[in-house]
Amino acid sequence: MRLVLPFACVLMAAPACAAEAVTYQGTLGDKPVVVELTDLGEEIVAGRFSYLDSGMDIPLASQANSAGAVSLVEEAQCTEQSCVIDDEGNIEQVPVAGVWTLEVDAEGKVSGARSSSKEGGESLSIELMEAGRRTLPEGTEITPLALRDSAWPERYQMPYGFAPEALPYESAKMAVGLEEVEPVQTLEGSTYRFVVDPRTKLAFPRLVSLADGTSPDAANAALAQRHAAINAEALDCLAGGYAGFSFGGYSVSMEGGSLGGYDDENIEIAYLSPTVLNWTEAGSTYCGGAHPNNHYDSFIMDVRTGEPLPLGKIFKDWTAISNINDYEAEIDQAEALQAPQNYLWAAGQPLIDYVVANRTPGSDASFEEECGFDELIQSNLGMRFAPGDKVVFALQGLPHVSFACTSDLLTVELSQIPELLAPDATQYLPGLSQ
Repeated sequence: MRLVLPFACVLMAAPACAAEAVTYQGTLGDKPVVVELTDLGEEIVAGRFSYLDSGMDIPLASQANSAGAVSLVEEAQCTEQSCVIDDEGNIEQVPVAGVWTLEVDAEGKVSGARSSSKEGGESLSIELMEAGRRTLPEGTEITPLALRDSAWPERYQMPYGFAPEALPYESAKMAVGLEEVEPVQTLEGSTYRFVVDPRTKLAFPRLVSLADGTSPDAANAALAQRHAAINAEALDCLAGGYAGFSFGGYSVSMEGGSLGGYDDENIEIAYLSPTVLNWTEAGSTYCGGAHPNNHYDSFIMDVRTGEPLPLGKIFKDWTAISNINDYEAEIDQAEALQAPQNYLWAAGQPLIDYVVANRTPGSDASFEEECGFDELIQSNLGMRFAPGDKVVFALQGLPHVSFACTSDLLTVELSQIPELLAPDATQYLPGLSQ
């Protein structure tokens, strides 16, 4: 027998703010799970959980609560047969996979059972212990969708991803063994390898050794943070088949979720030294929306600190164009270099003029004319480093409508353009002073 509940009941909302969401780790039956729930002492409770070996979020919503006990509906994925959509695109009924009944003891341990909605389905024990908590934004509704969406802003607060203390649920989901990919690769005396999350198949680099014998720990911590952030996006796509994580019925997939193309992401090390790491992320990802995210992004890190490397310390005409905390404020470039994370940056006119004057046009003149390369260089000039202390100037960050125009423009040895380099450049690229 397939149980269904009215959509309004499954997504029961309360306008009041839930102060905190608590992350638990434990077992459902004999399988490890990560669970996030709003205050179990309230009349309405919302949550989400994931089997650790799959990483896919599943909605949990209030059914009926009483003193000392909480009852939650575990949603099943939509199919054309199980989720009924009305003429306005709203889902009228949502399939139920099971019901959780939970109790909390004096020490904060949560235990209970999950009863299956299937006839003859078994009952599974639930044992959970708190693993972290986070404060919810003011006004967060008590629904699985609102709980999930409340985590999104924190994903973009750090240079490369989220901090474990900010998002304990997402961080706990990353606690799986990573598979090492052979072989170890060497680039100008430093070595690195790729590691893979077995759930997403996304390979991402970790440094093994640096040419000068210094520790790569700071860089690896930042790489792990970035890897976790991308994995979280991929695993988030898997939840696309649940009505509880959709807006109305329009964004739910009747064929179940997917990894959204993140499993085909192409990650490459462009440059590696004891001071600078440059990698690229390229692919086409799609988890709903107007169009796929076609991208080719370059990340440049200060290996010694694990922080993004301010290109203004390499190129004197890499310019802060606005303060993200005060867009009307006047900008002091020297001050901006002391806190580069607070500013938006772009190539200054001398760099733009140099590339326009020195690049060799491609063989397809009609393509370049259609793209309007010189105009795109004015707005979207980026760069990455290459072995031999070279810089590759390129078109980067183009919008969807012109992404096909993404292109390398000019490769030049940094030692050949001293007039464009900042005084601090040799601190990051010591070969320039030899």
